[in-house]
Amino acid sequence: MRAFLALDIPDDTATALSRVQSGMPFGRPVPEENLHLTLAFFEDAPEVALADLDDLMTAFRAAPVAVHFTGIDSFTETERGLIFAAVERTDALQSLHDRIASLCRQAGLDLPRRRFRPHVTLCRASRRPDGPARDRLAASLGARPDLPGFTARAVTLYRSTLGPRGALHEAMAAYPLSG
Repeated sequence: MRAFLALDIPDDTATALSRVQSGMPFGRPVPEENLHLTLAFFEDAPEVALADLDDLMTAFRAAPVAVHFTGIDSFTETERGLIFAAVERTDALQSLHDRIASLCRQAGLDLPRRRFRPHVTLCRASRRPDGPARDRLAASLGARPDLPGFTARAVTLYRSTLGPRGALHEAMAAYPLSG
């Protein structure tokens, strides 16, 4: 099953992110209800491993984490384009990510070993921008829109089902961050 662990985006922040999306010159906007900050993604997770992860996450204790946005950026170095709101990688957020990645591996879930780059995806494209779209996108990147930060008070496990209109995310469990 396709699944992920994420920090949910509060309504006021999601609304502000949607306003930023409306000004993006490239890509398909992520629906407001799908905006999140991914901590761990599983392309094909066995249900037994997700059950083990649920047990581990239920016992998991961590403090709430402050989330602050640093600007708009893009992963366009690959064949596809992805525009996102960059998130400050604080020690607290990095520690939360690392601890959760460890629990995922304990549950038998395979995670790629790459540097954590916290972000909220705003727009996706099936190709890299070129020509005028590339130039308009470049002008948008690095901007520091007024995006309200927030304090994440839970980690949510989602099932993600791909469909013709994009991904449908269904919350399976939420784990409080309460210290």
